Amino acid sequence: MLTSEQRKTVMAALRNSGLFVSCGKETPNLMSTHWGALGSFWNREVFVLPVREGKRSHEVIEKVKSFAISVPTADMRNEIVLCDHLSGYAVNKFEELHLHPKRARRIPAYVLGECGLILECKVLFASPSAGAYFDPDLKGEMYAAKDPHTMYFGEIVACYENK
Repeated sequence: MLTSEQRKTVMAALRNSGLFVSCGKETPNLMSTHWGALGSFWNREVFVLPVREGKRSHEVIEKVKSFAISVPTADMRNEIVLCDHLSGYAVNKFEELHLHPKRARRIPAYVLGECGLILECKVLFASPSAGAYFDPDLKGEMYAAKDPHTMYFGEIVACYENK
């Protein structure tokens, strides 16, 4: 479903500035991420999204079982940094960051009108990172504060250029 150019765009944004993740329709939330993976699982194209368990996005994704990735194709580093530092429990991040939500096409969510590439994902599988085996060095480095992620494997059900 994704072209090789779209894959490159997603991975470059992930490595460089980050991506926006939105979820929910009735109580929408927005977060940014600098971690994730594109791949193939169960004969489906997926985006693997880690979300910390204490985040509002975790609560919403658990309820609606979907999320959208909005990929900036212009410089949005300031918005991503601000999004990193705002709580979805305290503010509506779309309004606070002066971003323009648009209805997603296939999932109950909004996407960012400012972003040039959209991936809509339906959750196929979720796994907490506090599982039975975790490399001890990595666990100590990443989870010393005991704030684990849930890894959401989202099937990419729609991918499109956002005009």
